[in-house]
Amino acid sequence: MLKNLLLAALCLCSALASAQSVFEVTLNPAPYSRDEARKQALDIVLARLSGEQAKSSWVQEEARSEITRYLQSESSSSGYQAQFNPHELQALLSSAGLPFATENKPSILVWLRHNGQVKNEASRGWQTAAERYQQPLLWPLWDLEEHMTLNDQSAFNTKLLRHASARYDADYWLAIELNDAAATGHWQLFSAVQTAPLFSGELNEQLNKQPNEQRNGKANTLNRLMAKLNDYWARQAVPAATLLAPTLMAKNMPPEQPLVATADNADELTILVSGLHAFSDSVLLERKLRQLNGVESVYVVDSMGSQGRYRLSVPGSRAAILQALTTVNGLTPQGDRTFSWSGS
Repeated sequence: MLKNLLLAALCLCSALASAQSVFEVTLNPAPYSRDEARKQALDIVLARLSGEQAKSSWVQEEARSEITRYLQSESSSSGYQAQFNPHELQALLSSAGLPFATENKPSILVWLRHNGQVKNEASRGWQTAAERYQQPLLWPLWDLEEHMTLNDQSAFNTKLLRHASARYDADYWLAIELNDAAATGHWQLFSAVQTAPLFSGELNEQLNKQPNEQRNGKANTLNRLMAKLNDYWARQAVPAATLLAPTLMAKNMPPEQPLVATADNADELTILVSGLHAFSDSVLLERKLRQLNGVESVYVVDSMGSQGRYRLSVPGSRAAILQALTTVNGLTPQGDRTFSWSGS
């Protein structure tokens, strides 16, 4: 009965800790630079949503280059707090074909043994790493029965771990064995519905060194561990296309009244593009236009159906930019400053 009551209390605390939206980030302490704080917060949100998949694609670079488009609100009242736009970020991830997870992550029961000594509560380092990825963690009581069951000093026994975790009615549990003398560590993630570990990894840094010079290394190691767990949940996510509103997934049709090209001011070049049938077409085209040498910025003046009018800021030669546009993969000239898009 006591164990069940304590477990209920732990679950409640865990749920409260993960109540913050996946799109909200708090950095405290925060970087002195507002731009750096924005970038760090954005990277954390993208990692929560899609794990390393976002970092290894063009999504992170795209979001950084247009960060005000995805930033909904921010505050510096205590550290740095940012709220990102769910609609825009999910559409961006969908345009890259990446799955993403927005639901709360399941709680994980942590069995940690460090130099043969068991741990039954989270240190500040564990709390910070878990908060970064919004990973709820539960810690066992390590009562007499558990000490008697899990008394092997070399490693946790999988069968005995399952038995001990069942007492907590845990769906997932994480076993971690650390040895400072060997400067190594090993971890395994288990599920109640699968006999073998879901996956495992090594920790090659010592996590519990207390001198100041070791704390950054410890934090980085814990962040990497939480990132690997986060990646696992992201890979289990439903494909992005099935999560978005139907309006985002609908195919854009040619407008009844086509757009027309307009006159340009100095240092500007406006182009009209047809064939933008999906949201991803618009995102990828903007990205390609911004990458052209001589283009300082790109703005969407207006769009209608499968057409869009883009204004390029070009301090240099307009003729050079018009020539460069003919080399953009997927962009085909149709007339004076008009193009069709067939890229992907």
